[in-house]
Parts: sequence; C-alpha cells; structure tokens
Amino acid sequence: MMKAIFSDQLSEFSKIYSNDIELVSIKRPDAESCNSLSKKFIASKQELKLQWTQNTEDSKHIVNAIPETIQPDLRSMLIEQISESSTTLHELVGCKKVAVRIATLRSAMCPRFHVDQIPCRLLITFCGKATEWIPNDSVDWDIFSDSSSNDIPVEKEEMIQKLKPGEWALLKGGKWQNNFRGVVHRSPHDKSERLFLSIDPIFEDL
Repeated sequence: MMKAIFSDQLSEFSKIYSNDIELVSIKRPDAESCNSLSKKFIASKQELKLQWTQNTEDSKHIVNAIPETIQPDLRSMLIEQISESSTTLHELVGCKKVAVRIATLRSAMCPRFHVDQIPCRLLITFCGKATEWIPNDSVDWDIFSDSSSNDIPVEKEEMIQKLKPGEWALLKGGKWQNNFRGVVHRSPHDKSERLFLSIDPIFEDL
C-alpha cells in the first residue's frame, strides 16, 4: 500500500526514496507570512507568469528573473523560497538544473486528474486552494486511462485529498520508478485565485 508523509521537517523529504511513499509534504515555518504577502499581491490584481531553467544554486538568476516592479517584500520572499527549494531539490535528487514556473492563477490550470511524466515535481501554493490528489491505491485506473471520459477516477469523491497552502509538496511522477505510475493530481476544481510555484529537476541524461 502506498503512503504519504506530512511533516514539518525538511529531512523527511528523504523518505521519498521509499518504494511505498508516493508524496511527501512539508509545512514550512514561514507559511503564514508567505500566505499574507501572496494574498495582498492577488488582491492587487497584478499578474505574474514566469518560467525559466537555471542551475540549482544560481541565486543571481532568480534575482534577475523576478521583476523589480512587484512589492519588495513579496519579491524577497519569492527569491528566498525559490532559492531554498531548488537547493533542497538538488541535495535530494542530485539534479544540477531545475525548471521553475511561478504564476498567479485565477482558474484551474490542470483541471483533469493526470500524472506528470517526469521523475518528480515540487509544488508550493503560497495562497489560495492547493493541489488535489488521489492516493494511488484509491485510483480507478480504468476510468483514469479512458481519455474520452470526464468521470473522476475514484469510487468516492471523499477519497480526493487536498494539499495545504504553504506546504512544500514533493510528488513522484510517472518516470520515478518502474513499479509506480505516479501521483494522480489536478488543480483545485472550485474557483480559487492563487499564487503557485512548481520546480522540476532536470537531469542531463533525460
């Protein structure tokens, strides 16, 4: 049976290497301040849609990528969060590069349940509703595999789990290991304005 780990210790990320762990989510001590700054930015109706690739510990690249036009406290927070999370991913999986995507979202970015066809992905929702996911053992794989069906691939909707804002959630993707199909997840389905960050490891041999 596959399991998920919820903790407040970054060291727990190492348990993602256990074959029976599909997801590790870590509550961060600065989650409330990140949430407050992000809510103010969302309320201002400003848009932020950025995407880039960088060396994992290239903090200068992050500084240059985040526009100086946004509120200074928010900008500092984003630079710190991206820098720390990309370094954490580097230390955990040994990637030398990461793909960074940060955006304000006012509708579901990925409304259909799916699996990311990558080794893993780190997700952070700074404010608003966070990612929904289905424990692997609860997925109805026949429905999931039917691309023509709009049915939710689960017997009961109560089985759908929800991450929390401020958590750093590491999800195994479809290319993590041969005997695991990847975490089935989607964007929150009810209308939610949110500030969202994803970081993917990049391996040179992929």
